[in-house]
Amino acid sequence: MLFLAGVVLVIAGGIVPMVVYALILWWFDRYEKEPLPLLAAAFLWGALPSVLFSVVAELILDVPISDLVQPVVADLIGAAVIAPLVEEVVKAGALLLLLLFFRHEIDSLLDGIIYGGLVGFGFAAVENIFYFADTLSSSGLGDLGRLVILRAFVFGLNHAMFTGMTGLGLALMRTSSSIVVKVMAPVIGLVSGITAHAIHNGSVMLGAELCWPCMVAFISDWGGVLILFAFIIFATVQERRWLVTFLADEVELGTLSQADYKTVCSYVERLAFRMRALFNGDFQRWRELGRYYHLLTELAFNKRRLSRFPDEADTRARVTRLR
Repeated sequence: MLFLAGVVLVIAGGIVPMVVYALILWWFDRYEKEPLPLLAAAFLWGALPSVLFSVVAELILDVPISDLVQPVVADLIGAAVIAPLVEEVVKAGALLLLLLFFRHEIDSLLDGIIYGGLVGFGFAAVENIFYFADTLSSSGLGDLGRLVILRAFVFGLNHAMFTGMTGLGLALMRTSSSIVVKVMAPVIGLVSGITAHAIHNGSVMLGAELCWPCMVAFISDWGGVLILFAFIIFATVQERRWLVTFLADEVELGTLSQADYKTVCSYVERLAFRMRALFNGDFQRWRELGRYYHLLTELAFNKRRLSRFPDEADTRARVTRLR
């Protein structure tokens, strides 16, 4: 019975917190919800290909290092250098594919953070299951409970934060008109994610012998989370400003009523109108309102992009279609 409880804790402790965190992150995307299939694909990329490719690459790279240095040094290099470099590059692969094939979906800084965070949560879910299963088999239920608290809650946002930095860099490249930003932002984003990952892994390894490195990991990890949270708040405010600015002339053109303009620019009013339809049992209207607000938001965002990149024919065509 205890073993069965341990197995349930391994699976639930690995997956459930990451899914909950992913849903919370998705909630912050208030005005233009990303397509659920792409969000699911990002999570699954982190959970399956990223973990598989990372394990294979790390095993290959660990072989020559183990032959050159002492086992203790090899373990530290593997955890603080090889693992962060390999894992963040592999996780970034999902964001690069998204940028190549669905680039129009990344039209704000928030989008980059969300997709990066989803990849990170997927990776963390599977990695945690591996760690939890190993601890259950070697140390028992008591140590497993402590590890679940540490990996799923104290440091539960780590992988999302690491890959969120990469996503933020790619979003800056996608949305900025500056050549310098386009070149430097994705590099800085990826390097920041690798560095934060390396600081965490190295500090935790040293913390097994000393106490103070664990505090370094805690400060570094939650400092990174707070920085990304600040970007999320900034991006949310920025997105509302785009709605106010780029839908105003639609009222003047007569394609949008003043009442709908006021509603679409307010997350609270959007939610109130849709909930009213839902409570009245009018599910079709609830869906249609969601679709309507989403199209208006896309129109505003694409008009904003067209104002910065007036030569983009596909963006101009998208604006016409959305209008």
